Amino acid sequence: MGSLQLKFSPLVGSNVAPNDRRDRLLLVIPWLALIAWFLWGHVVWRDEVRAFSLALSGSNVVEMLRNVHGEGHPALWYLILRGAHDLVPYREVLPVAGAVLGITAMAIFAFYSPFRLFIVALVLFSLLGAFDYVVVARNYGIGALVMFALAALYGRVRNSLWLGFILAVLCNTNVPSCMLAAAFLLFRLVEMLTDELGPSRRDWLIFAGNAALAAVGAALCFITVYPTFNNAAISDNSHDLRIANLFAGLLDAKKGFAHVGYGWVLLLLSCVGLVRRPAALCAAIAALVGLKLFFYFIYPSSYRHEAQFIVFLLSLYWMTAKGAGGTWLREASLNLVEHFGSWVFVGLLLFQTILLVSPIQLQNSGIPYSRSAEVAQLLRKPELSGAIVMGDPDTILETLPYYVDNPLWFLRQQRFGKVVRLSENARRELSLDDILADAERLHRQTGRPVVFLSYLKIQPGKDLRGHVMYDDETFGSRDSVNRFLSSMRLVASLRPSWGNGEDYDVYVYPR
Repeated sequence: MGSLQLKFSPLVGSNVAPNDRRDRLLLVIPWLALIAWFLWGHVVWRDEVRAFSLALSGSNVVEMLRNVHGEGHPALWYLILRGAHDLVPYREVLPVAGAVLGITAMAIFAFYSPFRLFIVALVLFSLLGAFDYVVVARNYGIGALVMFALAALYGRVRNSLWLGFILAVLCNTNVPSCMLAAAFLLFRLVEMLTDELGPSRRDWLIFAGNAALAAVGAALCFITVYPTFNNAAISDNSHDLRIANLFAGLLDAKKGFAHVGYGWVLLLLSCVGLVRRPAALCAAIAALVGLKLFFYFIYPSSYRHEAQFIVFLLSLYWMTAKGAGGTWLREASLNLVEHFGSWVFVGLLLFQTILLVSPIQLQNSGIPYSRSAEVAQLLRKPELSGAIVMGDPDTILETLPYYVDNPLWFLRQQRFGKVVRLSENARRELSLDDILADAERLHRQTGRPVVFLSYLKIQPGKDLRGHVMYDDETFGSRDSVNRFLSSMRLVASLRPSWGNGEDYDVYVYPR
């Protein structure tokens, strides 16, 4: 029965043979060329540089760890960046570190997974496999690396304490991965309970040790992340966390898994392909429910967060193809259900590949991911040497320390710095008169020109009102708009970008 399942599975082929490895290598070569092309044209954006700035803060690692406490991410990525920069003190360690981790993750998947060649191609040439987890230097690529490594090694580590160690590391890649680590632990528990021989006393002792190690990893993540100082970045539903609203959170189609394709329903149907393996099915559904509620009540999700679950599903399919996951019903009636879920998952992977078309087109057209590098070029001009830079929202300034050393003034927080604290205590409403007053005061006190980056379009003779980030709002009457434009000189309009809202008009004070 197992051999028939492998033979006719739309996802899994036979064991990787030498000829198959050659074909996979031929697939990886153009993929690496695409990665190199992306990296060559990639302009870093704020979340990449924000982590880099925090990683290099403080005179030692202990001070750095104090600075990242409450930021919202566990410490592993910061430690990697700081260690890499200590070894090679150049800014390029940021994209290189992200690329090395992402390429390693995808290489493990390409050469060691049991998936058919076209499945490997779909994953490599997907938005997650060729851009978000490789080119964009974030901590989510580490999560993919750990999960694929676990899938590759599971047969060797599932009954040893190495499993708990790997899960502890996974907990410290990003916060959502703590739930995935718990789901992997659930996978092992159900696998033990449904094994034909049943768990031995040694199995239970090792499982307890692995659970303890995973709990330590989750605790390290928790004490690094909470209490967060970015309380303006949490979900709007965080204050309505009640049991009665759990079903509303599960059924909501907009918050949580709206970026990976057709919401959570397609993901749920993809879990059905694991129906023959009770451990995998339970783990998949538990992780999906946990992440859906997390994205609804705690932290709003983007593609990079949601794609972690796709990597998790790939890992489960990988592990079950190698015989893991326990056993239960083996009736032939499950064949249709299993194949239906597997084909839905293939469709989901195909959609991730289709999503990659957009960044290829945009980069090929010359539109950058962020306009920050062009701002840096303006700031290197003699007349703007040493200029103070302001921005609305404040967060668009966080990219600049990667390119230039100009002082950054955060309008809403009324301070200089490199990293914005997304706090509800900041000025949530900001007028053009407030912005102009800050520019006048900073210029008067320092004698330096002031550069202002405006995400919103400021048009003469028209009122201004708009949201810039979360609940932050900027406004101005027609009179204040005219006062602003008569005092500020527009030097560049750097639009559009295709990353995360880093396109803006550039003004200089005094006019």
